[in-house]
Amino acid sequence: MSKNNDLLKLILNLIIIGLFIIITYQVVQPFLFGFFWAVMVVITTWPFMIKCQEKLFNKRILAVTVMMIILSLFFIIPIILIVTSIAKNSSFLIDFAKNFSQQKLPTLSWLESIPLVGEELHSKWNNLITDNGLELIQQVRPYFGTVAKWIIDQATNVSIFIFHCAIMVIFSGLLFLKGEKVKKYVYHFAHRLSKQHGKKTVLLAGQSIRAVALGVVVTALTLTLIGGISLLLVNMPFTGFITLVLFVCCVAQIGPVIVMASCAIWQFWSGNIIAGICLCVITVILTTLDSLMRTYLIKKGVDLPFLLILFGVIGGLLGFGAMGLFIGPVMLALSYNLMQAWIQERD
Repeated sequence: MSKNNDLLKLILNLIIIGLFIIITYQVVQPFLFGFFWAVMVVITTWPFMIKCQEKLFNKRILAVTVMMIILSLFFIIPIILIVTSIAKNSSFLIDFAKNFSQQKLPTLSWLESIPLVGEELHSKWNNLITDNGLELIQQVRPYFGTVAKWIIDQATNVSIFIFHCAIMVIFSGLLFLKGEKVKKYVYHFAHRLSKQHGKKTVLLAGQSIRAVALGVVVTALTLTLIGGISLLLVNMPFTGFITLVLFVCCVAQIGPVIVMASCAIWQFWSGNIIAGICLCVITVILTTLDSLMRTYLIKKGVDLPFLLILFGVIGGLLGFGAMGLFIGPVMLALSYNLMQAWIQERD
């Protein structure tokens, strides 16, 4: 009888604990992404916050206030630029869509000068012009619905992204304020989970986050800032949207070349020779800066494979939307480094 009571008691305890975990997760789930993002930001910018504190009469509250203002501006300004760019160029998009059939495509005679494949490319381009692109439209039409649905989903996620930004700023302020206590608590918690590997795992996780944040995100933000300002100065249409695409390419380790070179070609095509030359120079500068910054900054953390970051960005973007740009690479980097440490461990 006592054994049955013990079994019933164990089952009830497991059910209650399971319900407790599920309910707790449902309560905190809306804030998890923002909190994880805040942890990334705080780990990366903690040395800078300490320097601010030293400059501000060693007052932590003043340093935290400055950091929260910087973080707020850092995310509010790009969002404003993107929304303004879309609103500014919306009439152009509508007119282009209405008059698409009346658009005259260039003949691209220079395609014939390309060795081996030039004549074939020019022939296919002429066929495309002749039927006004109907054949191409027929081929890509099955994908219109999928692309449109994805664009609508991402547009819907903008409000969620802004919410996570606000949560990130709030949690960052709290973590900056109580950073030492949080660090001590995390070490104690890791030690309780594993006395042998707890501290090492926490240090490795911090190195992984710092490596991605410094070597990938900081580099991408620097290149995007320079590229976005240059596009704004040459009056490039859709500056905000192109800047966002530039940031995604830089985070994904594709680099700024494709976006900036395309903008330079468009400027040459439109007859803006000076603007095109300026963008070509900026493209060379950004490409050089990309390799130098990533090599220098990523060594401050841990070395990470190119494909790891690329898959992290793509998978994170598809799985979590805009937030995945930051979460995807960090999670893959953390998993990769933990796996490497476990494989190389010796008894």
